[in-house]
Amino acid sequence: AAATMPPKSEQGTIAPEADVDLEKNDGDDNAPPTTDDDFDSSVKAVNKYTPGNEIDADAKKGGIDVAVTPLPEDNGTAAASSSKQQASHHPPSLFTNERGNLKAVSFVVRNPCLVFSLIIALCILINFLLVVLVFRTTEGSPFTISENESDLNDERSIVFDSYRLATREVSATREAMEAEGSALAKKQSELAAIAYWVFEAEEGNDAGLFGSAAAIEGMKDAYDIFTDDPGFRDYCYLDYQKNATDPPCRPPLTPLTMYYASEWDDAKAASIIEELKDPAKVEKFNSLALCFVKELYCDPELQTTIKPEDIAWAMQLGADIESMTSKFDMEGPLVQNYQQVTELASYLMKVDIAKGAVDFGYDKGFSAENPKSSYSRGIVFWGGPLQDRNQSTAVDSDEKDEVEDSEGDDRKEYILENYLEAMDYQADKKTHGTVNSYYFMTSIIGDVILNIVTKDAMLALFSFAFIFIWLRVNTLSWFLAFVGLFEIFFSIPIAWFIFTVIFRIKYFATLNALAIFVVAAIGADDIFIFMDAYKQSQYHPDVLVDLETRMSWVYRRTGTAMAITSATTCAAFLCTLLTPLTAIQSFGIFAAVVILIDYVLVMSLFCTAVVIYHNRYENSAKLGCCCPCGLVSPSNTEQARVFLEGHEGEITRDRVSEFFRTKVAGFVKIPLHRLVVGAIFLVWLSIAIWQMSMIEATKESEQFLDSENPLQKSLTILDREFPTADDDLGLKVHFVWGVDRVDRSGVNLLLDPEFFGNPRFTDFNFNQQCQSDLLDFCDKLKTDNQYKGLIKRKNGVGQVYCFIEELAAFNVNGNLDDCESVRKGEWRTANGTNANVTWQVDPDELPNIIPEFLKAKTCFDESGVETISGRYQKEIGWNGLYMKYAGVAAESDVLDPFGLDAEAVTRAEYDQFIDISEEQDKISQSCGGAVIMTDLDSKFVFMNNQAIYVRSAIQSSLLGVAIAFVVLIISTRVFHRECFPNPNFL
Repeated sequence: AAATMPPKSEQGTIAPEADVDLEKNDGDDNAPPTTDDDFDSSVKAVNKYTPGNEIDADAKKGGIDVAVTPLPEDNGTAAASSSKQQASHHPPSLFTNERGNLKAVSFVVRNPCLVFSLIIALCILINFLLVVLVFRTTEGSPFTISENESDLNDERSIVFDSYRLATREVSATREAMEAEGSALAKKQSELAAIAYWVFEAEEGNDAGLFGSAAAIEGMKDAYDIFTDDPGFRDYCYLDYQKNATDPPCRPPLTPLTMYYASEWDDAKAASIIEELKDPAKVEKFNSLALCFVKELYCDPELQTTIKPEDIAWAMQLGADIESMTSKFDMEGPLVQNYQQVTELASYLMKVDIAKGAVDFGYDKGFSAENPKSSYSRGIVFWGGPLQDRNQSTAVDSDEKDEVEDSEGDDRKEYILENYLEAMDYQADKKTHGTVNSYYFMTSIIGDVILNIVTKDAMLALFSFAFIFIWLRVNTLSWFLAFVGLFEIFFSIPIAWFIFTVIFRIKYFATLNALAIFVVAAIGADDIFIFMDAYKQSQYHPDVLVDLETRMSWVYRRTGTAMAITSATTCAAFLCTLLTPLTAIQSFGIFAAVVILIDYVLVMSLFCTAVVIYHNRYENSAKLGCCCPCGLVSPSNTEQARVFLEGHEGEITRDRVSEFFRTKVAGFVKIPLHRLVVGAIFLVWLSIAIWQMSMIEATKESEQFLDSENPLQKSLTILDREFPTADDDLGLKVHFVWGVDRVDRSGVNLLLDPEFFGNPRFTDFNFNQQCQSDLLDFCDKLKTDNQYKGLIKRKNGVGQVYCFIEELAAFNVNGNLDDCESVRKGEWRTANGTNANVTWQVDPDELPNIIPEFLKAKTCFDESGVETISGRYQKEIGWNGLYMKYAGVAAESDVLDPFGLDAEAVTRAEYDQFIDISEEQDKISQSCGGAVIMTDLDSKFVFMNNQAIYVRSAIQSSLLGVAIAFVVLIISTRVFHRECFPNPNFL
């Protein structure tokens, strides 16, 4: 305290206006405004030490420096007078003692170490209870990962939960049947992981990635890391369809399979290119190929109207294309005429049944008119299980998970030891002059993300370290800095305990983790305010009677101001309750509790720490350390009082206070300056309001990493530079009959985040007519050209999941062994031995057919290992007794289940699928119950959430400003003072 006292002046007087200015603000935005009464009190505080020396009341108005004679030596009389004055201002009450001091503060001053120890012990006890009652009873992460983060009353959310909960109700029986029907999973017969390579033409490579042998070979080097390694055979995805006894590894999915084809016929390639250069021939071939080349969905009328020579031409061209594409296997050397390969690929992109063989690895700009691709991509497949595995229900699910985790660790270890260094070398921009390579692998992406998160965490720790250092600078004490950081961090677990155990809120959103940054800022600010008031108290002789009086003054000065600001902040966070999104509600409530606890700890723990600091360490600690630990005698309060009593001269303040008192205040007092500042502020406010009015949902996929991060770079290229290819996985959109709207009775996700309601079903009737109508619907989705561009197509056929096709074939043939017959639809027409058999299944026969049907292998899985139950897990509503619902799914040509697309893009697709569902009244009549349309990847739900984000941001902001308006007008009681701060909140 002595070190901060001003030097004596030659006049030997104290300028009372210094106290007045300090009382007015002291640079503390949270301090209450000073009135004339406050000034008079300050004058009296000085005059009581100088009997007979009265200050003219007009002096304060004119800014006149008033000289005060030296203070008398009779300190006892002054102290008694001050105590009486304090008691007169604050009469005894429930919270105030007979001296006018706060009882709580009085107790803390008398027993600081006891109170400090009890508060610390209570904090530790609450943390222990949090671990026992919350963390130990939670399986896995304590954060809630919601299955449906949405407005529960929105139509998209209702149908999403209706279908999701309905499938869950019938899934247990189906999973048991599937496990029984697939007792043995062959070694590496299932896709277990992928390695994704993304390539970008180096700046200056105008020919593109396929315009030079060097660029092609540079991309090939990335795949050779795996394919040239004999050990890769033990981890790759094996192709049992090609060879059941000695299956080879599946080749990478990349256009390089063409450039390194095992055979290449230049003449045949040139002939195909010449045929496809004619747009009329391309259109004619596409109209004939599905029926006459693939022998699928042949219209009887079409066969009678087409000329035989056209049919022969189409079949020959189809055979030539098939003979070329069948050799795309990446098992030969680089085709010498690689320009012809690129040209052929550009024309095959126009052919519906051949497009899937070439379209995966070329970017959006690639075409016959522009045969140049600046980007490419490819996938290397990894198989599992690593050994033949028993899949029967007799095997415990935990044992299966343990085996899968063990295999995943083995796979990751092998990759790290054998491939990672070579992959990093290929990804180095210096490796190839024409190609930039990026990669990510599902097996090690967790480690990559963990490394990124760790770096971000280090940055967060840096911010906390900065706060700690600034606390030390501000408080001039390591002890107070440690206590301050302690109370900031302990606000989180204590609030967590209240949030979860007291309030019984079980939904703890991952967003809640951000509260640590909020409380770090607000907590440090509260500490600065408290310490500023403590430091300012040494300049007020009337509060330096003793520590009890001094701390009561500090407590009153800061307590109300911080209580108002903390309450306002809590109320602002509670505005998030306006949103229907539970995660945001959870964050708002938790953040409000954290701010409340932080305020309580500042006013209790930190206040007690300041008393200990005053008694033991202030001005006596060495280098700010907590030593020596003995009591300071005389106390720092006594030293400050004695200093003021013996001080002659004007009391100066710190530079910041002086700057605002003289420079800023002087600048603002000039009318012209105020006018200029007001004009600038109005311009800024107008621009801010204009920008706020333009808030809208995102128009592109979100980026979670830095744009130059290699992982983010590859994800961005994949999202923006490639069209939807035949081999891309599209978003499955479901059309379902038999499922009614979910019953939301008793749903409160904050209190029970796992209960979304109870599923309900209509009186679904899976009769023969219902089956026929469903099959017609499937055929329409697969072949109708009006859905081209909406429903993804592969080899010219819409990607539709229609279990009715295979159920009909199974009913007619008794099995699904002849997949060629199943895919061609030969079961549709009666011939041969089944002349009197219809394909529709008698509903009474379903219990006899469905169990065996679910165990059969589907004919639409390229790997040949997926069962009917696995492929149609969501579409078949069989519960073991009867068909509760039936569904058909189609893959979107635009949306995928992975990224977060812009609202406008998703809504355009959603509206088209809604139109399709509204046209299916015929099926609703024959099957019973209206159709519902939804996805199960939350894309349509998130689409609505994006609109909610915009609406909630505006509503919560306006409400927050309104709350601030009310708080300011109550605290200031002056309307114009309140009006000017409010626009700043906008």
